[in-house]
This record gives sequence, C-alpha cells and structure tokens, in this order.
Amino acid sequence: MMFQSAFKYYKSRKPPPSFNDVLIVGDCNYPFKVVEPNLLNRPCVFPSLQPAQEWKMYEVTTHPGLFVIANPFTMAGQRYWMAASLLDYPAQPNTTNLAAKQIASFPHGNFWWEKLQSFTEPMQRRKFANTLRWSTLGYQYDWSNKIYTETRKESFPAGLAGLLRFFATVLGYERFSPEAAIVNYYPIGTTLAGHTDHSEDDLTAPLFSLSFGQPAVFLIGGTSRDEPADAILLRSGDVLVMTGASRQCYHAVPRVFYDTELPEGLEKCIDRWQPSNQSGNLDCSSMQMENRSEAEWSLIDECIQHRRININVRQVLKEKQLTLKCSDTEN
Repeated sequence: MMFQSAFKYYKSRKPPPSFNDVLIVGDCNYPFKVVEPNLLNRPCVFPSLQPAQEWKMYEVTTHPGLFVIANPFTMAGQRYWMAASLLDYPAQPNTTNLAAKQIASFPHGNFWWEKLQSFTEPMQRRKFANTLRWSTLGYQYDWSNKIYTETRKESFPAGLAGLLRFFATVLGYERFSPEAAIVNYYPIGTTLAGHTDHSEDDLTAPLFSLSFGQPAVFLIGGTSRDEPADAILLRSGDVLVMTGASRQCYHAVPRVFYDTELPEGLEKCIDRWQPSNQSGNLDCSSMQMENRSEAEWSLIDECIQHRRININVRQVLKEKQLTLKCSDTEN
C-alpha cells in the first residue's frame, strides 16, 4: 500500500482498520532481523532499563537502518520517564504549545500540571489535559520556520541524555550527542501527518523515538509520499531508531488508540507499567526523583490511560561543530 493510502486506511474510524498487515515488534519473522547489542568492554546496565544483553533488538529489512527495541524498560523505569514527561519536560524554560498562556498566567514551573490539578470534575480535567500537545528540550524547535537556532537553546536534561547515549552505544553509535528533543503528547484518536525530519545540520546521526502509554501505528515509507509503506505497532516502552537511509524517509502516526483494541494475544500496554505500589520513589538506582503523593500518581495514571507520549531525540550539530551557523538575527 502506498504511503498516503496507508495513512488514510489506518486513520479510519468507520470502518476501523485490520491489524493483519501491521508489523509486531518482537516478532522474529520477516521483515525483522535480530540485531546483537554492541556490548564489547562496555557496561550493559543503565538505570530504568533491563540489562542490555536481554534486549530484543531488530532491524526492519524493508527499511535499511530502521531499528526497533522491544520495551527494554523496567516497569518502574517506564513510570519514571512518564512522570518526567508530564511533570518536568513541560516546565519553564522549555517551550510548549501553551507557551503564551504559561508566560501570562504561570511564569515559573509547569503551568499545565499546576492547572490540571485544580480541576475536580473528571471530564473537565481530561479536556484540559488534552491541551498539552508538545514540549521541546535542548535546542528549542522553531515550528514556524522549521529550524533550530543558538538563541533558543536550553540545557538538555542530563538523565535523558545519559539514557540516549546508552541506547546509541548499544547500537554502535558511540559518538551520538543528544542535543534536542520534541516530546509529543497524543490524546486517543489524534494523528501525526506524514513528514521527514531534516532540520538538523547532521542528518547522518540517528533519530531516537521512545513510546510510553497507549499504543500507536507508526507508518514509514520512502523518500517520497508515492512509495510503499510499512505499518509498525508501537507499544509502551518500545524504542524506534531511524539511521542510514531510513533517517530521511517519510513517516507518520495515523492511529493512536486504546490497548483494548489490540489483537487477541498481544500484551496490553498497561501491563508494562502498572506496579502494585504506585507511590514513593521509583527504583531507578542513581536516578533521583522526589516523592510523589498518591494523588499525583493517580493523576499521572489518569493522563497515561488516555494518551501516548512520544519522546523524539536527535543530534543537531555535526561532529566537532560547536554552534549552528544561523541565528535569529540572521533570519
């Protein structure tokens, strides 16, 4: 199926699409090829992750350079990154789609989270929760001009940087430098249209995509919209990595849905993150996180039940490049 036709098919609500042709991460059959982790003389453990030698890693042979790791996170690790995505990453000075309201009403901290906690009626709370659609980390992406600039750059979260360097090292990209991220918040039923990622100076560096929460259909085609596409099911904890030729391919998210719609026999997303004890610190070794109250964990769970969080991390600069060539003053 061609890219545009596939997007419309998997986006359809009535009738809903079949999952018969969707590739399942963790299936060792064609077109998945097992990839061995790059662990020679390297530590194989990182906080919030299962030991790397236990990971199930694959390359999608129909799209050379496209790798998927089937949920390498611990249960507590998933919850750690979910909480960070909801409480930390939308906070000032990071930019969100709510930036104007933040500056006017809540100049410090996380406007969205503070406001969300003020609602007592569940439907009002859920409606407001859906207003947060993205936040940016490190180099702040300019959505209007589709560029990065030196004048809009914040510090990149150290813990997330360490996580991505570990993923990169296991895949053999030891020189990868995480410099920018877009955190997308997808309410159920929303989509991401077909596009390519080409705003970075270095398009040879891998692009990492981390999924948390409800499942999604990820669509990847070729270098134009008129080429065939593969649909891949991404569930909570799955990591997708675009390198090589796949790095500049068209891709999209035509469907975000509740895991109750998953085909029979597939592990539900909620079973990947829901521990019996939700309160207190997460057991992520050296990763520090302040205690959360039962009320906060309840609200985090409520948010995750109705959305998918996607953290896209990329390297902006070429190796040994110190700054971007352009700045706001040059445009």
